[in-house]
Amino acid sequence: MMQQSTKQQLTERFVQLVEHLNQRMHCRPLDEWEGLDLTIPQFKALALLQHQGPQRMGSLSASMGTTFSSTTSIIDRLVDKGLVERLPDPEDRRAVICRLTPLGQETFEKFWRIGRMQIEELAQRLEDNELETVVRAMELLCKASEPN
Repeated sequence: MMQQSTKQQLTERFVQLVEHLNQRMHCRPLDEWEGLDLTIPQFKALALLQHQGPQRMGSLSASMGTTFSSTTSIIDRLVDKGLVERLPDPEDRRAVICRLTPLGQETFEKFWRIGRMQIEELAQRLEDNELETVVRAMELLCKASEPN
């Protein structure tokens, strides 16, 4: 069994490497990012609407961990950009449902395509055996991240 200090050292190195990789992957200056013109909270709202479907403002606010008024401001800006639309809730006339517009869906998909291109470029720099090792390590990480 691995000694505790060795595991702590490996854990620290793992954290450093993940942070370094995140920085390299997300801080690259790409012209494609510039055209998206989204804040992180705005993108988070788009992601929630993409993955969870249309949402009431209260549900969206709870999922984002923001106040109702902050979420409303975020959605207002996304509506102004044509990325989200508000619709009357058929179950409650006082409530509105927020959903992505076709432009919002396209913008979200563009964001993920840019990230995918970066990952593909990184994979191309590796030899086949290195890529196999990385894939196996990523599979182990995905397995470890699953709920017990």
